[in-house]
Amino acid sequence: MKTDVIIVGAGPTGLSLACQFIRYGINFVILDKKETTTPYSKAIGVQARTLEIYEQIGLASKLIEQGAIAAKARMVVSGEVRGEVEFGEMGKGLSPYPFVLIVEQGKHEKILYDFINSNGKDVLWQAELENFSQDETGVKAKVKTANGETETIEAKFLVGCDGAKSPVRHSLGLTFEGSTFERMFYVADVQIDWKFSHDALHAFLMKDTLLAFFPMTGENQWRIVGTFPEEFAKDEGEVLYEEIEERIKHDAELNLDITKVNWFSTYKVHTRHVNKFSEGRCFLAGDSAHIHTPAGAQGMNTGIQDGYN
Repeated sequence: MKTDVIIVGAGPTGLSLACQFIRYGINFVILDKKETTTPYSKAIGVQARTLEIYEQIGLASKLIEQGAIAAKARMVVSGEVRGEVEFGEMGKGLSPYPFVLIVEQGKHEKILYDFINSNGKDVLWQAELENFSQDETGVKAKVKTANGETETIEAKFLVGCDGAKSPVRHSLGLTFEGSTFERMFYVADVQIDWKFSHDALHAFLMKDTLLAFFPMTGENQWRIVGTFPEEFAKDEGEVLYEEIEERIKHDAELNLDITKVNWFSTYKVHTRHVNKFSEGRCFLAGDSAHIHTPAGAQGMNTGIQDGYN
């Protein structure tokens, strides 16, 4: 098989890159070892610049229809709102999308994938890059397909959009230097009965920990992100949900009833980047090239913008 570009990885970065190739008439093959797009919420924040990019291929309105708009941020201290920031005022005249859009990653990926399908292309699902080589004329990749056979794909270029553990990056021998913030973070997608309205994100200001609530689609649905205190000594896999809920209620300092838990997880934040974004005819984009704190929805949005650039 011959093509112009091989895209390794069909998350938001790889899928959005494929959409741009369709826009410019560039032939590509995109592959991923997953069975299909993610069913999980995962990354949820969509920045104005990402929506501006999607507007150029007719997808901005579709994404907005699937999401919840946070038009403002409220600062909460000791259970009471102490300040409010209107995103519309901050972005007035700078973007047609002066807000934070909250869309579950599963819905986001499905919109991109449907665009690819509607243009006569598809993803090679359950396909894994075994190895690749390059010279001054192109790239040759060996790919194990869903039926267990190995197929050779020849291309002019290869782009690794294959995540923080990127096999493409490792094969290129690029460094991934940075640091780990040792404080434990937690995230939970929940249904809450409480006093605050659903049109804003809520940041709880405290001395030693972080707590923020992001409105999601659906009645009383919220994404909660927070940290445990520095002295919290458990590893990621040891944390029980009950400990997370106890921490939320302690830090929020108000009456709230978490009536349903859809998903939760714990993690540590890593900040790393490659020493260079390309080697010969091979490029890196998204988490394969840089990983960040989740503050400001930097990870997914910068990956999408990598592809656009």
